[in-house]
Amino acid sequence: MLTLLETAFIGVKVEWGRKSLGPQDLVPRLRARGSRRPWRDEAGRLRLRRAIRFVDRWFSSGGNCYRRVLIEIAMDAGAATEPLHLGLQTDGGPNSGHAWLGSVRDGEERYDAEFVV
Repeated sequence: MLTLLETAFIGVKVEWGRKSLGPQDLVPRLRARGSRRPWRDEAGRLRLRRAIRFVDRWFSSGGNCYRRVLIEIAMDAGAATEPLHLGLQTDGGPNSGHAWLGSVRDGEERYDAEFVV
């Protein structure tokens, strides 16, 4: 069963990877890890996302959508199979983009560039 401690442990590993590796190297590693995890139904995925959001808030840099989706990929077999989208604004600086899983964007924001990993 999922625990906040397990989520926090994986979150710390993901944060190290997020700071030191690009998506091309990091995402396949996390997908391999996530593929060995259970497939969750919709309710299970919601519970997982709630735990991830709770843990994500405790990082000194604050909440981060990219960190959240990376943790989800590492902790759920279904998430490990979904495309990771990275939307970026050309005029932006820190926090000028967004990351999400799957084909449905979670907002109406338009991005100048969108990458799928």
